[in-house]
Amino acid sequence: MDSSACPMRDGRSVLRYHDYPTIAPRWLPKDSGRGEESGMRWSLLVAVFGLSTLDVASFAQGRPAGDRLSTSRSGPDDSGFFASAGVVRFQLVQGRLCLDCPRHRKGSQSCDENGVFESITVTAERGIPSLHYVCQSDRHQLTLSVQEAKAMRIESWFPQSGERAVLNQPAVGQLTWHHTREDHTDQYQGTNLLHLRHANPDAFDHHFGWLIQRLLRGESLRTISESTQQIMLEELPLDSPINQDEVRQCVEQLRASRRATRIDAERQLLAWGTLIVPSLRNMLEGDLDTEQRERSRHLNTRLRPMIPDTPATLAKLLVNDHAYWYRIAGGLTDEQLRLANRHLTQFCAQPIELTSQPVYRIARP
Repeated sequence: MDSSACPMRDGRSVLRYHDYPTIAPRWLPKDSGRGEESGMRWSLLVAVFGLSTLDVASFAQGRPAGDRLSTSRSGPDDSGFFASAGVVRFQLVQGRLCLDCPRHRKGSQSCDENGVFESITVTAERGIPSLHYVCQSDRHQLTLSVQEAKAMRIESWFPQSGERAVLNQPAVGQLTWHHTREDHTDQYQGTNLLHLRHANPDAFDHHFGWLIQRLLRGESLRTISESTQQIMLEELPLDSPINQDEVRQCVEQLRASRRATRIDAERQLLAWGTLIVPSLRNMLEGDLDTEQRERSRHLNTRLRPMIPDTPATLAKLLVNDHAYWYRIAGGLTDEQLRLANRHLTQFCAQPIELTSQPVYRIARP
């Protein structure tokens, strides 16, 4: 095997996969992925979304280096293809995995060691990369597919138990996660990966935790979620809470006949920044006329800048998100839940009432 295809350490090719070996998906030929020629024949399925935006006041300034997610870690022990100097680079933006388009190298690489096979193929068109990644052994199978940096699909399968999970992240809209065990499938939905993970943390980490931590070069989604939740709770009550009715009033003014009124409303919504993203998203699903909807979509895009997340920016995004508070409510103390409900009430949202998590169960034929 060409040693240049594998990560090097002390002159030796190494592959760190710990307790997560994989096996080939049944829909691939037996030898699929074990050479550049066959790898290039893969059909790239789906992909990591791309977020496009203009400048936003709340995110215009750069952050101190200490506030950023670490970019120097190799992790969990060896990020391999996804390291800082790897063939592709991922980042977390608005709680969603995003491919950093300028940082990629076209071609195929593979590594086969200690019963674990790993392969990646990267292509690009007009500078926009697509990829297909496979990590397989006789215990666990993982595949990651990306096409034109717009959507992502991760598949996980444990053949011994038959347990499967499929994570779909479209370019825009809700993320979905299907978790199949024995005779039923649970389906979860959320606006970002933090939403999905809190729906069933143990199962999510079991299937996707290692891969996501590797894509983020050592930053686990669990750690990011815990840090974000801590900051959200520390910031309550907010110094200048935004009233959801004020947001709704500005959205209503987006269809005003006077151009000056529409411009003032847009400026006010942008000035509030990412704090209003959950409200704006919910209003887009409501009864808006054509002009309101188009202007609201444009504002929503501008409020979602292509800047890597930190726990602080995620906390700002999620602090007014009723759905996220509901997902994490089961782990809050009585005092923390009281503060959260007080904040949501000030925001003119419904207080949280603890019930079972929303799960859509699909019986297998």
